[in-house]
Amino acid sequence: MMKWSGLDQLQLGNRFAELPEPFYSLVQPQPLKNPHLVAFSTDAAALIGLDPCQASSQQLSEYFGGLRLLKGSNPLATVYSGHQFGGYTAQLGDGRALLLGDLEGRDGQRWELQLKGSGKTPYSRHGDGRAALRSVIREYLGSEALAALGVPTTRALCIIGSETQICRESIESGASMVRLSPSHIRFGHFEYFYYTRRPEQLKQLADFVIRHHYPHCSAEANPCLAMYSEVVERTARLVAQWQALGFCHGVMNTDNMSILGLTLDYGPFGFLDDYQPDYICNRTDEHGRYAYHQQPSIAMWNCVCLAQSLMGLVRQADLQTALNRFQPEYAIAYTEQMKRRLGIEGKDVQDGALIEEFLQLLEQAKADYNFTFLALEHAVAGEAEPVMALLGDNSRVRDWLSRYLGRININAAQLMSQYNPRVVLRNYLAQQVIEQAEQGDYSELAKLHAALRTPCKEGLSRDFQPVRDGDRNVSLSCSS
Repeated sequence: MMKWSGLDQLQLGNRFAELPEPFYSLVQPQPLKNPHLVAFSTDAAALIGLDPCQASSQQLSEYFGGLRLLKGSNPLATVYSGHQFGGYTAQLGDGRALLLGDLEGRDGQRWELQLKGSGKTPYSRHGDGRAALRSVIREYLGSEALAALGVPTTRALCIIGSETQICRESIESGASMVRLSPSHIRFGHFEYFYYTRRPEQLKQLADFVIRHHYPHCSAEANPCLAMYSEVVERTARLVAQWQALGFCHGVMNTDNMSILGLTLDYGPFGFLDDYQPDYICNRTDEHGRYAYHQQPSIAMWNCVCLAQSLMGLVRQADLQTALNRFQPEYAIAYTEQMKRRLGIEGKDVQDGALIEEFLQLLEQAKADYNFTFLALEHAVAGEAEPVMALLGDNSRVRDWLSRYLGRININAAQLMSQYNPRVVLRNYLAQQVIEQAEQGDYSELAKLHAALRTPCKEGLSRDFQPVRDGDRNVSLSCSS
């Protein structure tokens, strides 16, 4: 078992640097002015064997505020491209993030440390390479919240605040965040080398991903096809979890899609309040491309883009066969996730229809999505009034409820309590802690983070707590 280490003892390597320099540029972080610790995740620290008792606020601020580098760190920014809102952008890349390096965690998994908000890189375009405090708080809370809910995601180690000022809609405080992931490689990395007509580098990238992240695919007749097939399936299962939880990503560009099927790049995300299938959490998304109900089809479209990039390595017909697995894989995973939330075990041919009608009732009543699952737990216990209050006391609701109660068994309440969060990262909760943090008070941020770590226990969002009208299903800005 790996020993616990302090920050001074962490030793980084950098597997990505095995690739030649067309894949990246070496860049040093630009220091923040008077950096200080805002938040620290002991859960994320445990993944890399970092002992919280050996990570002082001053050390964290210096190492991740750009003043010092961890042992072995040789920071680099990677280049990629991507389809943004359906249109291809030829070059993007890490415009405000640096890969500091990677190290082996306590479970043998290798983790990359990426510093977000680290300053300009060759890929910053017209940006300043910085991140706003509000945006890193949202990503910190969002990634740790999804992790606690069992959703594949990047993780967040800490937030560093500063006196550096940046200009967004107004003058704001600049901050940085350390993001952890087994890999930060995106669909867009493959697109970049495909569209710049560099087949040799494209093959190098595919071989690198297979060697380090899909080694079991190496024994297949076409390892690249095997990798792609698994990426399709992982992506389908990921989006099924998003949909079942009512999570909206907001910016599902191909440059924000993880080659490992992780939730990556938390921009203007949100969890559903009222069940509104066409909810758009990103107000930049004027045409609703990334609306909640669009997420499964967009994820599949992104997989099509990845397939296009691999056509020099895999036959088109084989890629299509692999892509055809997306919809059935998504349907199976989504149904299973919803059945858990509804406390349904086993298989019944009517389960799909039961779930679909439940969603129709939610939409018709404009009921709060996650609270309605909690209300159903009361119905399972014999108290139907809360769910009737949310869905309406009418014959259609009573008929559905009767069939639902007839479908579940004695284990329903226990199953539901494991999969229905009492604490959901609603936008108004995040906004409250952001406003306090911007005034230098991080206590409520710590409290909310602690509650999100155990989402299925009683916490900040008590059963049927109303959400104010102005706080429901709000849309957020892309600026960060």
